[in-house]
Amino acid sequence: MRMLHTADWHLGARLIERERLEEHAAFLTWLLEVLRAERIDVLLISGDVFDAANPPQNAIALYFDFIRRLAELKTVKTVITGGNHDSASHLNAPRDLLRHFDVHVFGHASHPHLVDLGDVVVAAVPFLRERDLRQATPGETLQTVHDHIRSAIRDHYATQLHAARELAQARPIIAMGHLTALGATASDSERDIHIGNLGAVGADVFAGFDYTALGHLHRPQKVGGLEHVRYSGSPLALSFSEAADAKSVAMVEIAPQANGLTIELLPIPTPRQLNRVKVNRATLTEDLALVPAGCWAEVTVKMDSPEPDLDRHVREAATGRFEVLKVLADLPASESAPWLVTVPALHDLQPRDVFRELLKDKQIENEELEPVFDELLALHEAASLS
Repeated sequence: MRMLHTADWHLGARLIERERLEEHAAFLTWLLEVLRAERIDVLLISGDVFDAANPPQNAIALYFDFIRRLAELKTVKTVITGGNHDSASHLNAPRDLLRHFDVHVFGHASHPHLVDLGDVVVAAVPFLRERDLRQATPGETLQTVHDHIRSAIRDHYATQLHAARELAQARPIIAMGHLTALGATASDSERDIHIGNLGAVGADVFAGFDYTALGHLHRPQKVGGLEHVRYSGSPLALSFSEAADAKSVAMVEIAPQANGLTIELLPIPTPRQLNRVKVNRATLTEDLALVPAGCWAEVTVKMDSPEPDLDRHVREAATGRFEVLKVLADLPASESAPWLVTVPALHDLQPRDVFRELLKDKQIENEELEPVFDELLALHEAASLS
């Protein structure tokens, strides 16, 4: 039996106000061809189908067009779970209809999240929000919240494993998840799922499952050195921090015999390349001539002193061969831009100062909030000393 593991499509995403719809459409067309050519039996999509809870209409249309073409194959059973970017109710709305086409959707947490696909049983765990895991109580320390969330995630997967084992008997069991696993590498475009990534768990949480298909982190990678616990990564580079990543989907083949798991990463074609470019101001034109045509670029210019028209000069030097989305100046530490307002570094500020600046920035006027924050901070500081 062959499975294909993908995640973090982020349909409707933009990069510095640039549409990604054509790139997503190209990926989905390629994915359908892979499903057909590789004779895939099961497609696993581990969360963040959309980039926002209220995605644009063209992203929704693209999703349902993919589901239509997927159903026309009549050979692939599909399991879709919700991520932290998705609206659970939005994903779940057509689930009863989609089930008739062997597309099983789990937008929010429920017990159990099991799908019996014949050859395997899937524990389709979506993104677990804190309210799905625990009930907050007054007076909790940060460490207490941290411990409760991790323990609840562990218990949740243990419950799924037990129920799946009873249903599957000797058949393989697959887990899905949308969370942060300890030891995995993140990029700039992922939001913390829980504040400060309190919900990060170790790979041992997935012990007992034959394969764990994870979503949330955008770099393809295995977790804890385990080949069978992995992130598929996103199909597109969603920020310039991912420009050098090799995007892929994971094809997983499970044979009946023991240790019959094989994993192959299938590289995803890149319709538009992202490039992080570092150039020198003195040789700007020559350096930019080496940038691949047709790409989107983030250009960092090494220079000796500030230059107000730098952005314009860089875009003119690109001569339309590629599109400059962002220009950064790499200045010596001693240089400062006289037209910029000097602000203190974050590490120079006290927590109370940061909170007050946040209230000011958000234009929140509430005299009661500051003393409440001071009380919470005092409790945290006392707990840290104990």
